[in-house]
Amino acid sequence: MHTTPTDIDPDAPRCTHCPRLLRHDELDRHACRICEDRATTQLRALPGLYDQLGDKLTPAASASNTGRITGASGTAPLPVALTPLDLRGPGGIVSSLLGIEQRWRIHLDWEPLPFRGDYEHSLAGCVTMLTNNLPWACENYADIAAELKLINALHSRAESTVTGQWEQRVPIGCCPAGADDGGLPCGERLKVSPWALEIKCGGCGTTWPRTSWLALGATMRGSDTPPIRSAA
Repeated sequence: MHTTPTDIDPDAPRCTHCPRLLRHDELDRHACRICEDRATTQLRALPGLYDQLGDKLTPAASASNTGRITGASGTAPLPVALTPLDLRGPGGIVSSLLGIEQRWRIHLDWEPLPFRGDYEHSLAGCVTMLTNNLPWACENYADIAAELKLINALHSRAESTVTGQWEQRVPIGCCPAGADDGGLPCGERLKVSPWALEIKCGGCGTTWPRTSWLALGATMRGSDTPPIRSAA
């Protein structure tokens, strides 16, 4: 039987990260398995993206991410691209993930962060710890939504900087994920590149392939999906 918004209990348990209703085998979790699987994939991709960001440090490799020095020279370009430097430097990918690890260690009453060496080794060890303990966090860590959002943001920014797709993405509307379950939609602004094969929400991580864009547009307009007419 098809359920309408009025058929769904507004107090039904939902994932704290995305608006999805929790399934019967997820009721004891703070985050759904879809969000867990997505975060696992994103975490495992970050070491490779971190390495690729090293190739984007020169202004020629990342022209739109350069800054300029103010002062006597007025418009002298910086010798490095700012966005890759920001992601690879202090406060970037490594520092942010280590912050998550430290918070989990405190919650679990574990030993403080171990010294693993340089940034690359620290990132590799941290990613291993986070992916191994992500199932626990999605079940037991009340603040997991904020951590998943941070992981998603780091991955999205790193991936966009490496691929350059962020330069062409334009806003098309607000994410409707969750509305089909009768709850509030995600509401994050959706952006897309004309050459993208899918639209991905930067908030909840929901993706729509090109084959679903017609339905997505109809949902955002609040109308039924128009029929697809065959060629005459």
